[in-house]
Amino acid sequence: MKLHQGNFKAWYADVLERLHADQRGGIAAFMITLPLLERYLRLKSGLKPKDRVDKPEFWENLRMMFPALPDAQAAKDFWSVFRHGFLHQATLSLETHGADELPGARLTHMVPDPLIVGADGSFTVNPVSFSRAVVSAVEQDFRTFVGDESKAPPLEKVGEQPYPAPAADGASGSPRLTIVSTSSRP
Repeated sequence: MKLHQGNFKAWYADVLERLHADQRGGIAAFMITLPLLERYLRLKSGLKPKDRVDKPEFWENLRMMFPALPDAQAAKDFWSVFRHGFLHQATLSLETHGADELPGARLTHMVPDPLIVGADGSFTVNPVSFSRAVVSAVEQDFRTFVGDESKAPPLEKVGEQPYPAPAADGASGSPRLTIVSTSSRP
């Protein structure tokens, strides 16, 4: 568990904090945070990797993390606008796959809250506050984030592999960390 916590901090939490320090990093931080949130919510909701997220438990857990979402439909709309939009098209989604119009949305650093839902159902997200809320939730409930083999792909292991021999210009061939794909737990 400690290895996974160290990797999470090094690969995600620390990198995200550097992005948070520069407002131009907001979208990148948000895009990195969304899969972390999805993994966490899938596991918290008892979903397996191939299960669709369209389960009441998933939406309820999303609403518990972000109480501004008033109901399951708002949670679904939020997910469609932001998660599907940014992770599939690098922008906000305007409509569902069935061509139904989605609520308006914006990302801005001008609000302090991670997520605000307007009276008209529109969404306003502060990408840094949102990212920090997700990282905090994961760190406070890391055992859920790690999951078990039956409900989550295993987290990556790290191994040391040296780069090729030094180049003619004297560039170092010192060992670098390399992610090692694995299907078994440490």
